[in-house]
Amino acid sequence: MDQQPTFNLTQGLRFLGVSLLMLFTCNTYASSHFPLPENHQSTYTVTKYGAEVGEIKNHFLFQDKQITYTSKAKTTGMAAFFLQEVVTETSQLYWPGDDTLDKPQQTSYTQHHKKKKNKDQNISFTWSGANLIDITSSYKDKSATLISDNDVWSTQLLPILMSSYLLRNDKATGDTIQVVDRNRLRNYDFTLEGNESIKFNDSMHSCLKFKIRKQNSNRFTYVWLSIDHYYLPLVMEQYKDDELSASMALEEFKLLK
Repeated sequence: MDQQPTFNLTQGLRFLGVSLLMLFTCNTYASSHFPLPENHQSTYTVTKYGAEVGEIKNHFLFQDKQITYTSKAKTTGMAAFFLQEVVTETSQLYWPGDDTLDKPQQTSYTQHHKKKKNKDQNISFTWSGANLIDITSSYKDKSATLISDNDVWSTQLLPILMSSYLLRNDKATGDTIQVVDRNRLRNYDFTLEGNESIKFNDSMHSCLKFKIRKQNSNRFTYVWLSIDHYYLPLVMEQYKDDELSASMALEEFKLLK
């Protein structure tokens, strides 16, 4: 089945693995070439066809030259009655925080399912200095070695990458991000749809509305990136064949000391 960044908990909730934070300052370790949020944790709720079906907890930590980004999604409500699934994703990146590298280097990505273990993924990234040499991926008892001339990331990092892109150029109207998923390289296009104001915590916030689509897919996602909130999502909606199938909203956010 074709896979977009999806709200399907049993398939990883990849695109929702990001938290919202208030715009204070960039991470002190981050380069102006690649700004990062402060260390934080957050909770999102996921709604599918009008009913709450899941919860996502995210944890972002940049410490001692290492970035660890973990997302844990679990079914809730009636969805948990049928399948008590938990999906945990972890992206590991290395960044000295000086002039050695102008952006972080992803070193690994794991996705583990409590129930559907056949959908687990393990990806490792091999570097030589500042150059990405190859990517080794395993999924469903199959493995692949991939090589690309472009920057390649785990799908979990898509919202972080969009945030950094807009922080570097707030006039940007779109781009393409290449990721590795299920033993394949895939391209995601994001395109500016316009400016809209949406309500969050009893206040109205000006947002950039982007459309995100995996190339050659009938699924797409609308995301509202708050200008006041580090260009991270306030709301996300997933569509299939132009019909709304799922949405996401922030419930709780906390900066880590």
